[in-house]
Amino acid sequence: MAAPTTIVRVAEGALEGALSADGRTRSFKGIPYARPPVGPLRWREPVAPERWEGVRPALAFGPTAPQLPVVANSLYAGGHEHQSEDCLTLNVWTPAQSAGDRLPVMVWLHFGAYQFGGSSVALYDGERLAAAGAVVVTLNHRLGRLGFLSHPELSAQYSHGTSGNYGIHDQIRALAWLAENVEHFGGDPGNVTVFGLSAGSMSVCLLMASPLARGLLHRAIGMSGAALGPAGASTGITDSMQGREPAHRSGIALARNLRASTIDELRARTPLEIMTAEPEPAGADRWRFDAVDAPFHRGALDGAFPSVDGHLLPEPAHAVFAAGRQARVPLITGSAAGEASGMPYMADAARFVADAHAEYGEQAEEFLTLFPAGDDDQAALSSATANGDRVFVWQNWAWANLHVASGAPTYYYHFNREPPIPADASIAERSRGAFHSAEIPYVFRHLEVRDWPWTDADHALSDAMSGFWLDFARTGDPGGGWARFDGATAMHFAERVGLAPVPRREHLAFWDAYYERRRLAAAEERDDG
Repeated sequence: MAAPTTIVRVAEGALEGALSADGRTRSFKGIPYARPPVGPLRWREPVAPERWEGVRPALAFGPTAPQLPVVANSLYAGGHEHQSEDCLTLNVWTPAQSAGDRLPVMVWLHFGAYQFGGSSVALYDGERLAAAGAVVVTLNHRLGRLGFLSHPELSAQYSHGTSGNYGIHDQIRALAWLAENVEHFGGDPGNVTVFGLSAGSMSVCLLMASPLARGLLHRAIGMSGAALGPAGASTGITDSMQGREPAHRSGIALARNLRASTIDELRARTPLEIMTAEPEPAGADRWRFDAVDAPFHRGALDGAFPSVDGHLLPEPAHAVFAAGRQARVPLITGSAAGEASGMPYMADAARFVADAHAEYGEQAEEFLTLFPAGDDDQAALSSATANGDRVFVWQNWAWANLHVASGAPTYYYHFNREPPIPADASIAERSRGAFHSAEIPYVFRHLEVRDWPWTDADHALSDAMSGFWLDFARTGDPGGGWARFDGATAMHFAERVGLAPVPRREHLAFWDAYYERRRLAAAEERDDG
């Protein structure tokens, strides 16, 4: 049989891709799915790409969105060296022999707190996952203030009267482009699974909640992250999003700090000026950071993060899911045992206890029983663990409970495999264990991207986990005995794979009660207002 052609014609023109060394897959990189968001298109919703003449090379990744650097020796470094506002491209790996194969499509949304990351990170190479039977897609979208800034002057330029969330609009534009073109790569436009981790998982949650994405995704996998917390957090740890008016105020403050009296003047500022204009939030000096740089945590609510804008998100995601108005597609969601890795922590027991009483009120003693602070070392561990729970573990737990209540197929997992990180690895100590994002190379069948002493057990886990993901993408059911979520059991990915009780139920019950109290308080405040 002749090798499939490396020339594919999409709506805008012809693309030249590359055949993998083993001949099993073809790759097409740096494909524009929208026009460059530069000049007057900065802070505008993405516009369909222009057509081109001849054959466009699709042999190299496009540049990533402008971003501040992460720690050089962190687990998240690499792949971001080539940056540009002209970043709206995607990459396709396909094992299809012809356009008629109609394989399941898996679209990966990268992590990075909406502040850093991109599709060229080696961890996300889609060749091996694609070779197992799917069309795999990765993409770049706008980040930080260039991707999420809201401002009254910008809102006035839109017929819907809102602004912000351009990075999520980018994802929707990419999905729309795939709906029109993925069949040319042998994919099935009616069977698209969107999957991601951390901010990528939060994006999956928001896409399910947004009416603008309806019909563009048919399965969803959310790994360590969602968007289901109510507003406000005195700890400075983000578990919520701004509404329209607070987001406007953040945009006004940014323009004022940059001495820009109009949006045109603000558009004249460089990406670096925009990214670094404002200081860290008040109280940030109380927290220490290990595995990643401050941009991971800084600025989450000051114009660099998604907002409830009234258009892409007419209401908070929790309200959408609680009412059953989300896309009721099959869902896999879960988190890792070591979500504390990379989270800020407070190595001051007295301050930690005082903050706990201020934050949790009548629940403070229960909190301090679950997260003790007998000394500074214990406070550091407890604070990082509690922050990991708030930002990740509870979010996915709540997501599973809300989605299964709608009657949609829902599957819940717990990842607890400690990768074999070498003792002399130059990464932060707090990233050891089943750290945040540890499952990515297992899912992508790409363990060798890290030069670690992987064992047969690691390769078996990779085969099992990616197999579940692939079967789910094909059918909406991961198979392998993974029962639908019942509130009590989870699929455990560790040295052994299988169903077992959901871990740390007492901690999850605490967060359920805490966030319910927060929602009731917010509702009372709205009623009083």
